[in-house]
Amino acid sequence: MIGLPTVLSPVTVGPVTVANRIISSSHQTSLVHAHLPTEDLIAYHRARAAGGIGAIFLEATAVHPSGLLTAHTLGGYRPEIVPAFARLSDAVHAHGTRLFVQLFHGGREQISSAPKAPAVAPSAVPSLRFKAEPRALTVREIAELISGYAIAAAHARAGGLDGIEVSMAHGYLPAQFFSALSNHRRDDYGLGARTRFAVEVLAAIRAAAGDRLAVGVRLSADELTTGGLTAEDCAQIAAELHGEGLIDFASLALGHSADPAASTWIAPPPPVARNAIAEPAAAVRAAVPGVTLIATTRITELADAERVLAAGTCDLVGMTRAQIADPELIARAREPGAGAPRGRARDPAAAAGIACVGANACIAHYHAGTPIACAVNPRTGRERMLPAPAPHGPGRRVLVIGAGPAGLAAALEAALAGDTVTVLERGEAIGGQLRLAGLAPAHAELWTRYRDSISARLDAAGVGLRFGVSATADDAEGADLVVLATGARPYRPPGLLPGHTSTPGDAPAAVTAWAAITAPETVTGPVLVADWGGGWEGLDAVERLAGAGHTVGLASAGTMPGETLHQYQRNLYLARLDTLGVTIRHHTALAAPGVLRHIYSGRQAPWPEVATVVIAHGREPDDALWPALEDHPAVVRAGDVLGPRTLEEAVLEGTLAVRTPTPAPAGA
Repeated sequence: MIGLPTVLSPVTVGPVTVANRIISSSHQTSLVHAHLPTEDLIAYHRARAAGGIGAIFLEATAVHPSGLLTAHTLGGYRPEIVPAFARLSDAVHAHGTRLFVQLFHGGREQISSAPKAPAVAPSAVPSLRFKAEPRALTVREIAELISGYAIAAAHARAGGLDGIEVSMAHGYLPAQFFSALSNHRRDDYGLGARTRFAVEVLAAIRAAAGDRLAVGVRLSADELTTGGLTAEDCAQIAAELHGEGLIDFASLALGHSADPAASTWIAPPPPVARNAIAEPAAAVRAAVPGVTLIATTRITELADAERVLAAGTCDLVGMTRAQIADPELIARAREPGAGAPRGRARDPAAAAGIACVGANACIAHYHAGTPIACAVNPRTGRERMLPAPAPHGPGRRVLVIGAGPAGLAAALEAALAGDTVTVLERGEAIGGQLRLAGLAPAHAELWTRYRDSISARLDAAGVGLRFGVSATADDAEGADLVVLATGARPYRPPGLLPGHTSTPGDAPAAVTAWAAITAPETVTGPVLVADWGGGWEGLDAVERLAGAGHTVGLASAGTMPGETLHQYQRNLYLARLDTLGVTIRHHTALAAPGVLRHIYSGRQAPWPEVATVVIAHGREPDDALWPALEDHPAVVRAGDVLGPRTLEEAVLEGTLAVRTPTPAPAGA
């Protein structure tokens, strides 16, 4: 394809040829049972191989029972994994995609719930993020772990895999030997020989894997943590390992698992700059010009991948989250508009594709111990149970009320099935709450990527959109299926907002967080944002108001601000709020007009001297139309009108809503 000559060209990685330069890097799916792959994991990777990706790197696979990060970590040390590897290999190789596995030991890092195994590490240094408290490995135990790497490598070879990547990044076990933060040893594995463990591991893997498999490492290009490995340190370690002649490639990432802030860089969401890996990767390239490099962190567009590759910064690019959202990314790049692979239903909006918006629902599921999912692609992780629908005939007349994410997902799914779809929206544009959130820094990129992607898909699918229409029950007459997706509105606590009993005298004005996000310039400062601690509205209001020049304080009634948000997104909010000079009153709620209350001790205090109090106390369904529609023979609700939640639930429920069996169209 013109414009992507490097992306779509083959590349050699050791003894293996990869058909194109885009890979799916190792990421946890939780599609694992008893530390073995499930049929759902095979279906998940088969879909991405069918979509044309060059290589898939299986998720972190433990080399020893002590290295299991969670209850859903693959066990590469188990003999039973060999036939499972063979099934995965067959599924992926059938589409010309190469299959690698990442061999892993977490060391002191543990996410598992109780009862936990004892953690081990080079030294008995606790982990700040996961609060694991390890014991120091003995030399004999180190030898046992090295043997475990060899056993897992032999299993990969027997299972027909093409290559092995050893996890030496993110502060996991091999990287713990590299760093003064975690290695206080005084023996032959101390900092004076920081790469000894890594070299012995690679030598053991080489002996077990043979000449047919490519062998490489995943390294941090910069740990981005105080006292950790700098970009210069990481480049030197890469050079040392390359100098041993044991690696065919190095895969570069950012961040450190044990550091609460640096962990964000493992899978950073917006507004972290795109292509964040490019500059650190260039430093490693300069240190190891002869090794094949893979770069992965926030490369979200194929055009960006082409630029990085063409510049010689790296040889392959990991676009993992982009592939989670759109398995057919490469197939579409090769032949725009070609649609789904042979034997699968063709999406009429296939030419547009599904853009990753950076919501991080994928990694949030991993941290929650649940199967992988995607906020914008409901089929991710559900490849076996939620196939694309086959067109039925004659098509139904489908009315969707509301053009937020739930309504638009319903409209697209119905159009895919061959239905005639009309969407009524009382506002002047699509997007619902997502459009509102897009006004704030945390969600600006998410919103624009969602808007552009969904607009292209709606247009390609032929969905009819009517704006400025306040739907009534009469609009549902003649429709074979009605989807009510009118979303939510701010919850207005009695006595604290206009429309309820107001505070006498010179009390501060009170507005909703939604109003503050929409027009921060109309708010009089100084401002106190009273946030129940739940989600995005309060934090986005704080940022919008501070960005407009107001002095802003935050009273957060949650255990922590943004309690329901994924930790990486929350970490970035807290960093920005601190930079903006926002004062946070933790564990503090509005008790009554003029009164704050500590949610644990019950201690009360007066409101600070402010001109405006911004209320972010959650949402409630905007369901006024439901009683009039409830008796329609085929009406369903989807998204926040059923109960306010997130983008992920809205898209999933909208998709499922039109798959519900409904009466045949009139005249059928």
